[in-house]
Amino acid sequence: MPTESFYFIAFTLGFLGSSHCVAMCGGIVGMLSSSNAQLPKEPLSRTLTTSLSYNAGRIFSYSLIGLLAGGIGELALSPIDHQSLQIFSKTLTSIFMFSFGFYLFGWLGFLSYLERMGQHLWARISPLSKGLLPIKNKRSAFALGVIWGWLPCGLVYSALAWSLASAHAIEGALIMLSFGLGTLPMLLAIGTASKRIAQFRSSLVLRRIVGSIIIAFAIFNLLPTGGGHHHSPTKSPTSSSSHHLHH
Repeated sequence: MPTESFYFIAFTLGFLGSSHCVAMCGGIVGMLSSSNAQLPKEPLSRTLTTSLSYNAGRIFSYSLIGLLAGGIGELALSPIDHQSLQIFSKTLTSIFMFSFGFYLFGWLGFLSYLERMGQHLWARISPLSKGLLPIKNKRSAFALGVIWGWLPCGLVYSALAWSLASAHAIEGALIMLSFGLGTLPMLLAIGTASKRIAQFRSSLVLRRIVGSIIIAFAIFNLLPTGGGHHHSPTKSPTSSSSHHLHH
C-alpha cells in the first residue's frame, strides 16, 4: 500500500500539473466568476464560495474515480505477491508520469490518445451540465464540479494510474483526493485573476519546467528504496559454528 509520501507526491503532481488544468477546467471556473461579477454588488466571498463548491465537486469525482480504480486494481492484482505488486506500481505510475512530462514538452501523444478515448464517456456525461448553467447557488456549483470531474484529462489519468496500481479501493481514493487538493490553489486563483493565469499557463517555458520536474519525479519513483534483503538478520555459517563450539 502507498505510504504518506505517496500522497505528498500525488499532491505535488496535482500542484505542478495544475497549469494544465487551467487549460482544461479554466474556462468553466472563469465563467463561474464572471457570472457572479455580473450580479449587482456581488461580494468577493460569494465568488470564492462558488469556486470552492465547484472544486469540491470536482475533487469528489476524482476521489470516486480513484475508489473505483483502486477497487478494480484490488480485484485484478490480488493474486500478485507484495514485492511484485510494488514493482508493478512503481513501473506503471512512472510510465504515466514520464508520459505526462513529455506531453507537456509536446513530444509524446500517448495521453492525448487516452483523452480522445475518454471523450466517448464525456459525450454522455457533459449534457447533464446544461441544466445547471447559469450557476445560481452552491449546490448547483458543486453538482457542476461533480460532472466536470469526469472531463478527459491526461494529468488526471497519470494520477489515476497510481490509484489503479495501489490495488486498494480506499488508498486509490486517497491518492486522487491528494492529487485533487494539489490542483486546488491554481484553479481557485483563476476566479480572481483569470486573464493573468491564462497568460501564465500558456508559457512554453513554464510547461517545460513543469514537465522536467515531473520527469524527475518519475525517475525518483523508480529508484530502489532501502537496503531490503542486504540486511537479513539470518546468522552466518561462521557465527553458527562459533555458537556450537561454545557448547
